[in-house]
Amino acid sequence: MGLTESLYKKLLINVPTKGVEVSRSRHIKDVSPVVTHFEKWSDKRKKLYFKDEKEMMEENHLGNFDLENNVYGRLLASPMRAEKISKLKSCRELLIPLKVIPMVGNDQHAENKLKLAPILDYSKPYKSSYILNSASIVRDNLAAATSWFPLSILQGSPSRKLVVDATTFLSEYNVQLRELIISRLSEIKSVEPSSKDRVLLIYDETKTIPIEVQHVKGAGGLKFTQSIFNLGCLRMLALESMINKDAIKEGIYLDANNDKDLIKHLYRCILFSLR
Repeated sequence: MGLTESLYKKLLINVPTKGVEVSRSRHIKDVSPVVTHFEKWSDKRKKLYFKDEKEMMEENHLGNFDLENNVYGRLLASPMRAEKISKLKSCRELLIPLKVIPMVGNDQHAENKLKLAPILDYSKPYKSSYILNSASIVRDNLAAATSWFPLSILQGSPSRKLVVDATTFLSEYNVQLRELIISRLSEIKSVEPSSKDRVLLIYDETKTIPIEVQHVKGAGGLKFTQSIFNLGCLRMLALESMINKDAIKEGIYLDANNDKDLIKHLYRCILFSLR
C-alpha cells in the first residue's frame, strides 16, 4: 500500500545544506536534572545538611528534642511505604509487612502457587507489600486480600495462582507477635527509673487506656517523659505473670534506646489488638 502524495510531503525533512552553527553561549549541564532537582519529581522533601548541627541549633536558639531516644519519634522516622488497603502512604513501622513465598506441598500444582504471608519485619530476599496494622480493618478487607500482592506479582505471569489463607492470616501474625514479645520479656532485665525516656509495662485489665504518656520528675528534680504500656488489653495470662511477678515494683521498665526493638513490637501488638 503506497503513501499518498500529501502524507509523503509531510514526512519529508528539509536538511540544510550548510552546517548548523551552535551558539557558544549555550551551556550544557554536566549533572542530570534528575539528580539536581530530585525533590521535584520524587515527592520527597528537600533535605538540608549542616556541618555542625549542634552549633546550628545553638545559634538559632532551637531546642534539642532528643528524638533519637523518643519512642514515637523513632517510629515516625521510619521510611514511608504505600499501604494496600487505604492506598495511602504511612510509616513502615506502623504497617504489617507482607512477603510473597512459593507454596510447598504434595499438591502437584503447588509449584505454580504463590502465597502472601504476614511477617514481623521487612525482609529483602522476598518481594514485599504492606497493609494497615489493625486486626479489625484487615478482617473487614480479607475478601480482597489477593490485591495485596506486590504490583510486580499482580502484573506478572497469569499462570501462577495467588493464594491468601484467610482462615489463618490474622492468627499467624498475632502468634508471631506474641511469641516474640514473651520470648524477649523472659530474657530482659528491668531498668531502674532514669532521667532518659523510658517505657513502663504494666498489666491491668481493669484500665481501658492502653498507652499513656506522662511527664515525671526524677532524682534531682529533673523532668523526663515516661510512656506507660498497659498490656492488659492483650488478655495474655503469660504476660500478667511476668509483669506482676514482683508485688513491690509496679511493673517492668524498658530503656527507650536499648530495648527499642521490643518496644516497637509491643506498640505494634497493642495497635493490632485495638478495635
